[in-house]
Order: sequence, then C-alpha cells, then structure tokens
Amino acid sequence: MNKGGRAAIARSKSIDQQLDEERERRQKEVQLLMLGGAGAGKSTFIKQLRLHYGNHFPEAICHQWVPQVLHNLTGALHVVLEQMEVLNIQFDNHLNKQLAVEFQDKFPRMSMEALVLRFTEEDESAERTSPTTCRADVTRRMTFLDKLQLQAPDVAVLQQLWTDLGVQCCYARRQKFQRHALSRTHEYFLDQADRLLTADYVPTVQDILYVHWPTLGVQEHAIAMDSMQFKMIDVAGQKSLRKKWIHFFEGVTAVIFFASLCGFDEALEEDPATNMLQDSLQTFHEVSHSHFLEKTDIILFLNKKDIFLDRIKTVSLATCFPSYKGSSSPEVSLRFIKEQFLQNKPGHKQLYIHISCAVDINLMRHILANVLDIIMEINLRRTQLQ
Repeated sequence: MNKGGRAAIARSKSIDQQLDEERERRQKEVQLLMLGGAGAGKSTFIKQLRLHYGNHFPEAICHQWVPQVLHNLTGALHVVLEQMEVLNIQFDNHLNKQLAVEFQDKFPRMSMEALVLRFTEEDESAERTSPTTCRADVTRRMTFLDKLQLQAPDVAVLQQLWTDLGVQCCYARRQKFQRHALSRTHEYFLDQADRLLTADYVPTVQDILYVHWPTLGVQEHAIAMDSMQFKMIDVAGQKSLRKKWIHFFEGVTAVIFFASLCGFDEALEEDPATNMLQDSLQTFHEVSHSHFLEKTDIILFLNKKDIFLDRIKTVSLATCFPSYKGSSSPEVSLRFIKEQFLQNKPGHKQLYIHISCAVDINLMRHILANVLDIIMEINLRRTQLQ
C-alpha cells in the first residue's frame, strides 16, 4: 500500500474514532426542558431531583433559603391582614394596627403582574442593546434578569404581628377567607411560623420544597448520575414570557411539561380572565405540535394532586369544562383531564403521564425513579437514530 493509501486509512480511523466519541458523549448527556405555566411545579421537581440524586441540601445550603422562606411567610401574613379587614376582625393590641400598615408599605406582596412587567421591560431593553437571538445569549440575559433583589423582612415585626390575638383569630377562621386567597404554601408557612421565627432557624428540606419563588428568567441545573450528565433547563412560565421557550428547543432529549391539576378552579395570576388548566391545555398543544420538537418525546406531570383531591369534593370539573357530565369522583375526574391532554398531542407521539404532588418526598422518590428510566430509554433510542 502506498503512502497516500495509508494516510487515507489513518484519516478514516480518526474520523470513526471521533464519531464514536461524540456518540458516547451524546449517550451520556441528557438535556431536559421544563415547561409549563407559572406555579405548576417545575422548580419543585428540580429540588426533588437534587434531593434524591444530586448533592441533597446540606445545612450550609439550607441557610441560603432563609430569605425566601421569610418572603413566603410575609406573603401569607399579608393575606391574613387583608382578610382581617374583610371579616371585620380587630387587632388585640391597637399598636399593631399601625405596625401592620407600616409592614405592608415596607414589605408589599410580590405582584406577579408587576414583576413580569418589570422583567419584560428590562429584557426588551437588553434586546435592543444586543439583538442577538442565540440560545447562549438569551440564557445569559434571562439568568441575569431573574435575580430578584428584595429587602429581607424584619423577623421581629413578623413575630409581633403573628402573635397578635386578632391575627390568630383571623387565621383560625381561614375557611371564611375569600376564595383561593390563602394558598397551600401560605398555609404551610403560617402553620410553621413559630418555628420559622426563632433566632436559630434553619430551613428543613420540606420548607425548601414548599418555597414558592417565581422563575422569571431561565435557570440551568446540572446533576451527575452514575456516568450520565443531566442538564435541566427551567424556563419562565408566565404567559407573556413564553415566546422565549423556542430558544431552548434544539438538542433537547425530552420535554417535561407541568400542569396544575387544581388549576381547573383557578385563573392565571398574571391574566385573571384565563382559566389555568385551559391555558395549560392550549400551551401543551402548541408545544407538542411545534415542528422544532417533532421528534422530541414529552413527559407530562399533572401536579398538585393533593390540592385537587380536596377541591374536587366541593367544586365540579364543569367549572373548567362546561361539557363535562361525568361524576365528581376523583378517579373519573382525573381520567377525564388525562384524556384532554391525550387529545391535544400529535397522534404519532408517545406521552408519558404522571400524577404527582411535587412536595411529597416519598411519592416523588418512586415517580422520579420511573421517570429516569423513561428518560434513559428515550435517550438511548434518540442516540441510535443519530
């Protein structure tokens, strides 16, 4: 064989080796795109992954969640103070009435509408300065804009207001609050308030799972499992920010879509005229039919099962679906909701559905094990086709 022939063979072997290495790298890298409306459970799912398969939540990390816990408690206390006026309940200590006014002025409730507006304005300004549309730039810009700089609530003020007998009386009558005024997260933190307001408080894993903190930009999380690298991309779910999702469609192993089951009886916070579950169905339809995701499998999480099971006892599914004529049993209602999503997917696509409660550690342990098996199967099938 002449010199040229040997060189050609060497180049061919080198190319084959590079292709094998690239194939092996792709087989070991999994990109998961987390989509769905605001508050559907995407961030909580990532916390559960970190708990069961990542670096968990060591105490040093838990300390970092104190400001967010206190902000969630502050939001819950705002609801109680507002409902005191509605129910005409007076403060036991008259000095606390003025303190409450000062507290509400200094630490106002986070308005989703105001936050989204601020974020959108800053993002549009950044786009005018740097109008590139590449994924790296969008990620960098949105991650920067996602940092919410909020003043930490005063623990002493929280304690004084919470221990007022009038405030306690109002919270005891929370069943009379205006519809959906107090969320499950609010109730959790108020029930735990005495523990949260101690000087040596360190958030527990359960506290961290219950923290509600809106993702207004994009957050990327990496977890190594055995020889695999999992990269989760959590993108803002607010209605006006979903146009950014398209930047993250390329190269995704699977889409994990989240919908809140209790949304059948709720409206979007940023758009009160829109039913939350109907919005999820429409968004799911758009995502699953996107030509950019033609060959991408979707895993669907119908989340907040615990709240749904409580609410379906007193509210008919016809609230969301006027044509629904089925019984009010949880099983029948869940089956109907699942069918609505199945009808909104392309016929050729497999849809993996999980009914979940993202704050339930034991339940999520089993669901995650099953989901990871599905993802590994999807990734293997995907790499074999490349």
